[in-house]
Amino acid sequence: MGSNRSSRKAPPARLELDPERIAAAALAVVDQHGVPGFTMRAVADALGVTPMALYHHVGDKAGLAALVVDAANKEVTLPPPTGDWREDMWRMAQWSRRAIMAHPAVGHLRRAYRIWTPAILHMTERWMSLWQQSGLPLKAAVRGARMSSIAITGLIEQELVIREMVPPDSSVLAMLPSARLLFTSPPNRDADFEILVRALIAGLYQGLRA
Repeated sequence: MGSNRSSRKAPPARLELDPERIAAAALAVVDQHGVPGFTMRAVADALGVTPMALYHHVGDKAGLAALVVDAANKEVTLPPPTGDWREDMWRMAQWSRRAIMAHPAVGHLRRAYRIWTPAILHMTERWMSLWQQSGLPLKAAVRGARMSSIAITGLIEQELVIREMVPPDSSVLAMLPSARLLFTSPPNRDADFEILVRALIAGLYQGLRA
């Protein structure tokens, strides 16, 4: 009587966990469920493993969040330098906008866990280097880098908020002609962002030279 062992199918081999696979799965969870849905169990389920297996690779939830933040930032390649510090700042601002817009919930995740990651620090290093290239004294360059980073990030995040808001009802705006004009005029967000960023950089530079 023959054995039926040969007819049995071997279970499918489970792919080994690595930082790239974990980051991709965790990023997908954050994109779909936001920070409230970002749990070790949700990411483990997406990977088809147990939460304990995930803890073995990332240590804790903050470590998992760091992987997500880095993965989101690495999706968009930093622009090559042009040699013109103003132009390079503008291109980096564009890079930040694309990265944040691609994964809006990642910014909330980073704030929730207050983390600095290699990708963020690399970007910070380059941003500070550009302000030093401006020729400002070191202390002024540090102030310019800090203030411009906060302002540009805040501008992008506020744009995300406004994009999701429903405009006021026309009946509410009926007696407010100036406000009605603001809400009914279609924005050119890309052009507006460029004007604001370039003006911010130019204004800070002039102010810090004084």
